[in-house]
Amino acid sequence: MKRIRVLALIEATVVSGPAKNLLRFAVDCRDRMDLSLVTFIRALPHNFSELSNNQLVTTARSLGIPMHIVRENGPYDASVLGGIRRVIELHKADIVQTHGLKSHFLVSLLTNRKFRWIAFHHGYTNENLKARLYREFDRWSLRRCDFVVTVCSSFVKVLAARGVPEERIFVVPNSVNIDEGQPRAKFSQETSEPWQISPGEWVVISVGRLSEEKGHRYLIDAVARVLRTSPQLKLRVLIAGTGPASGNLKEQVNKNGLDQHVRFIGHCYDIKPVFSIADLFVLPSLSEGSPNVLLESMAARVPIVATNVGGVPEHVTDGESALLVPPGDSEALANAISKLLSDRSTAMRFANVAFERARSNFSTAKYDERLLMIYDQLMSNQLN
Repeated sequence: MKRIRVLALIEATVVSGPAKNLLRFAVDCRDRMDLSLVTFIRALPHNFSELSNNQLVTTARSLGIPMHIVRENGPYDASVLGGIRRVIELHKADIVQTHGLKSHFLVSLLTNRKFRWIAFHHGYTNENLKARLYREFDRWSLRRCDFVVTVCSSFVKVLAARGVPEERIFVVPNSVNIDEGQPRAKFSQETSEPWQISPGEWVVISVGRLSEEKGHRYLIDAVARVLRTSPQLKLRVLIAGTGPASGNLKEQVNKNGLDQHVRFIGHCYDIKPVFSIADLFVLPSLSEGSPNVLLESMAARVPIVATNVGGVPEHVTDGESALLVPPGDSEALANAISKLLSDRSTAMRFANVAFERARSNFSTAKYDERLLMIYDQLMSNQLN
């Protein structure tokens, strides 16, 4: 069987959820395909000294994944198109896959293409004018690709409403590595010490980009409610991630007098040590697709409180494997947090059900099988 040559365009400086999935897939499926990455670096000519600070580039290279750099001189540098075209021709790509609105738009501008194109849709944000502008461009871009791969069924309706034919949309939820060993140890002194966590404290974690749609402000409000109701509660909340809302969220913590309870711990490439000390994971998002952190919590057997948005209910079921609450409802979030901290038998029953669901439905093997089937189907189609 012919080896498929795949070129994946992704713009990132850290290894976030989409990048983590892509790197893992590239390594695990080397026997079926040759996958190379392309990313964009804004740098001075012939000066790529900052590549050592780009986690995506350094991680890909450490894993032996070919990485191509396309230099751009600014946000609207038309020469980027020529750079992308040259890399595609050099790689002799059978399939080009794009991750992110900017990559979708750039590839949509390439004419007379001789490759098949899959656009990976991970959801939308509205954090700034640039994001909103690319979102509008996406209406046009995604209509021009061969297939769209999205992460949950609720996004299929969104894409269809934007003019993408449903027969060209495939759902491939994210995946997670499952540790088949014994359940995690409850307390790790080595992990706890950097954040000054003492035995006896309840540890609640939330992981995600610090941006408006992730709903962290409702989590902070919920924590304040929990502590007003139970001021004696020894509670520590660790919020992992970086993003444009960081300053406002830290100010909110300070105004609520929560500095001794809420700690921002920045971006964590390896989140497993944090899960190892967690009593509860909270996902307060206003919108979601197939959250990697939700899957990681399921795999780590950490009880879950999450908002009932997007693809979340396609992963966990309210009252069976998690507690789901309406988005933007701090009171409901506080009540769910209190419930699973006080009723640990229910919390751990939910966690065990969630673990079994992650193992049966969201393994990396299932993800690879689903995506490779889409590649095969695409390769069997005639180019437009």
